[in-house]
Amino acid sequence: MLNRHELSRQIINLTSKIFPDLQNQNNIAKDTWSKICRDELFAQKSKDAKSSFLIPLWQGNLTDTFDIKNNVHDYSVFSVDGSQIYPDRHFSGARCFLVNLGGCFIEYKKNELNRNVDFFSIPKVFLPQDLLLNMDNIPFTSEMVDLTREELELKTLFEKSLTNKSDMCFVDGSIIFWNLEGKQDEIKKYFLSNYLFWLNKFYENKILISGYISFPKSRELVNLIRLGLCRFEIADCILCHSNFTQFPCKQVDNLLDSHVVKFFLKPNQRTTVFFSTSKITKNYPEHLKPCFCYLHVGFEIARLEFPFWMAKDKKNLDFICNIAIDQSRKGQGYPVALAEAHEQAVVKGPDRDFFYHLIQKIGIEQKRRFFISKKSLKKRGLGI
Repeated sequence: MLNRHELSRQIINLTSKIFPDLQNQNNIAKDTWSKICRDELFAQKSKDAKSSFLIPLWQGNLTDTFDIKNNVHDYSVFSVDGSQIYPDRHFSGARCFLVNLGGCFIEYKKNELNRNVDFFSIPKVFLPQDLLLNMDNIPFTSEMVDLTREELELKTLFEKSLTNKSDMCFVDGSIIFWNLEGKQDEIKKYFLSNYLFWLNKFYENKILISGYISFPKSRELVNLIRLGLCRFEIADCILCHSNFTQFPCKQVDNLLDSHVVKFFLKPNQRTTVFFSTSKITKNYPEHLKPCFCYLHVGFEIARLEFPFWMAKDKKNLDFICNIAIDQSRKGQGYPVALAEAHEQAVVKGPDRDFFYHLIQKIGIEQKRRFFISKKSLKKRGLGI
């Protein structure tokens, strides 16, 4: 049982660290941002930097902003989300796992009351060996469930959007597959090739797709400020750390890109397009390389991510930004289609209990042996 009194005491003691005062960091960042935006050589300096942190590339000027007129009324939007139930090692018949896909298609027509709306939930059950057939000598982990879910989200999003002829597709989160960085080569190759296969299907059929990230925690723009604070003309992190013990770049350690964007971005505006330079993107074909911009939807600053082939056309960017703003307004801060897809996908406690109960019931009917660990039994009913 949680000791709430002790918990309260610890949180009070950590208040200054949990809720840091960012005013000083914000002032430093704002002054430095203004300085690097005036520096005509900064773009080249950032390319030449030997930094240990992620530095993006960008189009035009850092402070370029683009007004979104919100003039799109007739459109259709489609979103897919997923959740999962991992294999339970305390239940010997439940080595299978579940991925539940939820989707939402909404069609908006300015002059019609009748709109096409479609909600769905698709459960898919897998065995660990279903994945391991394609990978030799790789042990199964719960991370593979997450990776499989992401692949199925993209696959379902494409197939359903093709059927529904959606104007726009949103995924919840990034299209930069960060979670593959650091994975074994065999796992990375298998899942990344599958992800890129489905992303390429969107390209071949010219279906617009964007990742929508609410309250983004990304820090690529903050990293540009860190370059601006560097004591060297051209940043060199290894040289700096080998000769110094204090680092000017750490003055903005608690800031996020959203703090930086607030310096110059107004509601219904987007930033210029930035290009991710993360390691995993080196494996993307050129037309699928991930780009991103920040968009002020009125309620918050969101991050939109999209493939390079979409970034080349300003009409595409204006269109997806229009829909993102309209969806956020309709959803009172968060896109309606994404919120509804999540509701269709989420697996709640009673659903989880039903999953295991069903396995147990069918096992008994089929006269199959199964075992439940004493720990699991104890958690289901405490004795005194």
